[in-house]
Amino acid sequence: MASQNVHLFVDNSNVKIEGGRLSYAKRFNGGRRNVQIDDTYELDWGKFLHLVKSRGNRVLAQVPVLYGSRPPPDDTVWQEIRNEGFDVKVFDRNIRDKEKGVDMEMGMDVVERLFEVRPPETIVIAAGDADFKGVVDRAVTKLWAVEVWFWGNAAVDMQNVPTFVNLDPAIDYLRKGGGVLFPPAI
Repeated sequence: MASQNVHLFVDNSNVKIEGGRLSYAKRFNGGRRNVQIDDTYELDWGKFLHLVKSRGNRVLAQVPVLYGSRPPPDDTVWQEIRNEGFDVKVFDRNIRDKEKGVDMEMGMDVVERLFEVRPPETIVIAAGDADFKGVVDRAVTKLWAVEVWFWGNAAVDMQNVPTFVNLDPAIDYLRKGGGVLFPPAI
């Protein structure tokens, strides 16, 4: 049986962009996702932590880690995320304004954790792209309980993990200042 200790790793851009896509779809497109993004959608990371920890009354084994691109100097969101209890790792964008290094660093940190912690516990990966499939497979072979928490449009490979938690029902609860007080059953 898996330990109640949870190790949480979050790809901020991945979760935020696709959350904005779902929010736009719900607000303006009858629930059908397309390329449009609701730029006003901000995730309440404190509520996200609550969802992860409340699934079986678990505890965070270590400080959760959130990965993303370096924000503008006047942006306060990263400090807010730190205040919610996350370790934040930021990366510069390349000359084409593309995020580089986030997936690799997150994957390396997960694999490092797999080898450092004994006995195996629970890894929660908040990311939906198939770049993390190899990391998930490695964790499973090392006998870790693996959960992927993402929106319903995650890559099929990520949805076919031992535990996939679809965040779609929680879109309004997770909206910063969204006014939904209680989390949905997910």
